[in-house]
Amino acid sequence: MIQISEILELALFKDFKIICGEKYLSNLVNATVILEYESSRMEYDGYGYGYFVLLSYFFADKDPELVNGTLKTLIQKQVSGIAIKIPPEKELPQDIIELAKIYHVPLLTFYDQFMEDLIICINESMKTRAQYVVAEEKLNSIINEKHQPSTIKKIALEINPNFYSNIIAVSISSGDTSNNLKIHTYFDRLMYRQYRDTRIHDYSFVKMGHGVVLICSYMEDNLPESYQEIVNHVYDILINTGFQPTSFYIGICDELMTLERLNESVVKAKNANVVSQFMECNNIAYSRIGVYKYIMSIVNNPILYHEVEDSIFVLQKYDASHDVNLLETVISYIKNNGDYAKTSEELFQHSNTVRYRIRKAEQLLNLPENTANEEMAIVIRSYLLHNLIM
Repeated sequence: MIQISEILELALFKDFKIICGEKYLSNLVNATVILEYESSRMEYDGYGYGYFVLLSYFFADKDPELVNGTLKTLIQKQVSGIAIKIPPEKELPQDIIELAKIYHVPLLTFYDQFMEDLIICINESMKTRAQYVVAEEKLNSIINEKHQPSTIKKIALEINPNFYSNIIAVSISSGDTSNNLKIHTYFDRLMYRQYRDTRIHDYSFVKMGHGVVLICSYMEDNLPESYQEIVNHVYDILINTGFQPTSFYIGICDELMTLERLNESVVKAKNANVVSQFMECNNIAYSRIGVYKYIMSIVNNPILYHEVEDSIFVLQKYDASHDVNLLETVISYIKNNGDYAKTSEELFQHSNTVRYRIRKAEQLLNLPENTANEEMAIVIRSYLLHNLIM
C-alpha cells in the first residue's frame, strides 16, 4: 500500500492541485482505477477505502452531471481519494467539494497528464514498495531473531543473489533529523529507479526504520585495504544512485565480514550511525566510536535501558515539582565533559547554580561520590543516543 501524500511525491503528480482533504492525504491506497466516462446509475459495489480513483470531465462536456453523479457516489463510498482531470479554466462544483469535506475524501485536480501513465506510475511504485518491504522484513528477521549462520547467509542472498561473500554494512539517515519522511520519499524514488534498472549490482539498499541500510559486497581479490577506500566506494555508490552523501549521517561497519555475519555488520553500522548523529559527524566508522560501543549496548538492551529511564524520570519528576531545569543542566554538563564554566556559559547560569544542581542530581540518583561523574555520563549519553535511534 501507499499513502496519497507519497503518490503526490512521484514526478508525474508534482503539478496536481489539492482541492480539499489535505488532512487526509495519509489515506492508504491499495488499488487505482480509471473511470473515463461512467454513469451515476452504477452502484460501484466493492469501492471504498483503499481505492484511488482517476476521473475525467473531458468526455462529458455535454452532460457534466454524469461525472458529478459518479463523484458523489464515490465520495459517499469513502474511497481513499479522487483525482479529477479537468480543464484549468473550470472548477469543481462547490457541492461536490463540500460533500468530500464531510466524508473526509481528498479531491485533487490535474490537466496535462495521461491517466494511463498515472496508473502505471502508481502501480510500479507499489510493486517496488512491496519488494523493499519484504527486504526490510528479512533484514529485521536476522537482527531480531536467532538464526544459524547458514540461515543468515541464505536470507542475505534472498535480498540480493549477486552478493559476494565479503560484506560491509552502511547505515544512512537524513541530515534533517526532524523530517524522517524526507529520506523515505528519497528512498521511494531510489527504489523506483532500481526496479527499472536491469543491470546486476553487488550491493543493495534496504529501508530500515527511519533510514536506509546499504550492503556492499566484495570479491576476495578486490577487498578494500583502508577505511578511506571504503568511504570512497560507499560515496561513489551513493552519488551514482542520486544521493548527496554530505546531506546524510552515515555509519559504517568498517570490519569486513562474511555474509553469515550480516546481522552483526548491520547492528554495528546502525550503532555508528546513531553516534554520527550525536557527534554531528557526516560519517564515522564503528571501529572509531570508542566508549560509545559500550553505551550503545545499554541503549539496545531493553532491560539495561530501563534503568536509564528510571534515572531520567527521577530528574524529570524533580523538575516538574520544583519548577527547575535539573535535567537540562545535567545534559549540558555532560555534553561539556564536566566543565562547570562552559556549562554556566551555555545555560546563562551562575557557576554556583550549576554546581548546586549537579550535586542535587547526584543525590537524587544516589550516585557514589567517587564515580558520580562517570555514572551520570553513562545515563545521560545513553538517554541522548536512544532518542536518535532510527
